[in-house]
Amino acid sequence: MTRSRSEAWLGGVAAGIADHLGWPTWLVRLCFVGLAFANFLTIGVYAVLWILMPEPSPVEQPPGLQAATNQGMRQSTRPKNVSFGRVSAVVMVGFGLIMLARMLGMGPANAFFWPIMLAALGVGLVWLQADDEPAVSKSAAEAPAGSEQTRRPIVSVGGRKWVEAVRVLGGMTLIGGAVALLAASQGGVGQLPLVAMVSALTVAGVAVVAAPWILRYRRRMAAAYEEKLIADTRADMAAHLHDSVLQTLALIQRQADDPKQVATLARRQERELRSWLYADQAGPSTLKAALTEAGGEVEDERGVPVEVVCVGDIELTEGLRALVQAAREAMTNAAKHSGAPFIDVYAEVEPTGEGELVQVFVRDRGKGFDPADVADDRMGVRSSIVGRMERHGGSAKIRSAPGEGTEIRLEMKA
Repeated sequence: MTRSRSEAWLGGVAAGIADHLGWPTWLVRLCFVGLAFANFLTIGVYAVLWILMPEPSPVEQPPGLQAATNQGMRQSTRPKNVSFGRVSAVVMVGFGLIMLARMLGMGPANAFFWPIMLAALGVGLVWLQADDEPAVSKSAAEAPAGSEQTRRPIVSVGGRKWVEAVRVLGGMTLIGGAVALLAASQGGVGQLPLVAMVSALTVAGVAVVAAPWILRYRRRMAAAYEEKLIADTRADMAAHLHDSVLQTLALIQRQADDPKQVATLARRQERELRSWLYADQAGPSTLKAALTEAGGEVEDERGVPVEVVCVGDIELTEGLRALVQAAREAMTNAAKHSGAPFIDVYAEVEPTGEGELVQVFVRDRGKGFDPADVADDRMGVRSSIVGRMERHGGSAKIRSAPGEGTEIRLEMKA
């Protein structure tokens, strides 16, 4: 049983339990909220489960998952955004039920009720920040291992810095307010300075005692983070070699009796490698332009016509660049193996309530194949198409059968 990151509203505990038991998520959340009215033991149970329940394991990454063009195309998969309206509705309903419970005399005395509420909100904000995993920036991905850019702080320095700072400071303020409110209700306002001093000394003592363990944990996390960056960089290079260099070598081997064509292929590959290493070409900036360019490249390389049709257009993002790379690999596979006289590529950008849905279909009417027969060591389909899309939060579906052609559907939310 693991916590859910994709459906989490706070810590993902309720969603994880619902997924494990096969219950509706709203029912488990309602049980937690309802039990919290009688006593606040449920809040403690939720906190313990938040700590003990592990997060889901990341998607296994086979070698050569992504042929990034050294332009920051790798990013962490982020959970889908939760509607602000839904969260607001749940908060208002929960607050109303709490007030109803207070009117009925349920729960602890007033002297403890509001301090517990404030402390719970503060702890929730701090833990929410601790669970939030920022995406890897381009500068961090390209920085050498051990540099400052690869060390992940408690509050990152990216575009969400102010959000993270507000969460941490707001949570600490709420916890401090809960302590002050409890002290004021028990000993009067005159005891607040003494309570504040004792609390500060207690926090300082705990920090001094826990500092060695915290420092050791931070170093371990930094080392693991650096190892992941190194592994991703190696995977990028391996996939790029497959998508470009190995493809060109295969073409040269087929046309070894044509020195002029061999020289042309070698020069083109040299230009591509220089562009990849030094990023001296900006490239297309929209989905339509990128797909058209990819189709033209495959047509020039393989001599098979590629017809690209786009309905709608959108600016390229890191995820959409990966989608274009996956579509190009699908075109290349169709031109190499299908035997079809031409290849159809259809792309559509559809507005949705949570952004835009991008779909790309690569079809051929060739000899087809059985996807289950693809060997595990064949990187073209498993890594450069399916794995690449999964890595960037998208999906790839392959529909094919011997003698019926092939259709590859790529889908991603932008």
